[in-house]
Amino acid sequence: MEARTQHQATRVTSTPTPPFLVGIDLGTTNSACAFVDTRHGDARVEVFQIPQLTDRFVVAPQPVLPSFLYFGDAHEIESGALALPWNPKPDAIVGVFARERGAIAPARQVSSAKSWLAHPGIDRHAAILPWSGDDAGPRMSPVDASARCLAHIRDAWNATVAADDEALRFEKQRIILTVPASFDEEARELTVEAARDAQLSQLTLLEEPIAAFYAWMAEHDEPDTADLLVDEQLALVCDVG
Repeated sequence: MEARTQHQATRVTSTPTPPFLVGIDLGTTNSACAFVDTRHGDARVEVFQIPQLTDRFVVAPQPVLPSFLYFGDAHEIESGALALPWNPKPDAIVGVFARERGAIAPARQVSSAKSWLAHPGIDRHAAILPWSGDDAGPRMSPVDASARCLAHIRDAWNATVAADDEALRFEKQRIILTVPASFDEEARELTVEAARDAQLSQLTLLEEPIAAFYAWMAEHDEPDTADLLVDEQLALVCDVG
């Protein structure tokens, strides 16, 4: 009995591996999300079709999420025109309708939050966006705007893929978040901060050119293309943004 008690005291419980490996491209103009279900041996990369408002009262899945935020007015919010499956009265929305509606009301639209994250001449925690907005109108910081984009992807995933399964919730998966190679250390830290604000804790940053090269390698992982890149050869990755 004593030996068994000692054995039980030293037993270590391993942490289960999350079911999904998720990649996010948090873009200046559009964001995208792809995933691999690690529970299947022949798993392949799939694009997450992101539910979002495409018009008043219309929610539809799209392969990309336009990285635009739109602050609805009181009537739009109360009427349910901006309602999402996970939030019936959001104060701001992200996506296709945010881009289209904000083009008509630019003082209520936040765009290019990612570029603002890398702007050293501003306080990126200050509520300065929309840049051309009225001081009396709604405002948001670049960090908060970036977090809102990530939170939309999280909530859309949880409402569709995860449903009622706690283990499948987005914030419990392994997340790879890409950043431009031009981002300095502060911009990277602010990106991580935005991800943390969106409750993404199992996070790895990956530079976009490296991510592109990994994708190229995966596409050419065939015997007849294995000699495309051999030892001591160089690969040039060009990002035409």
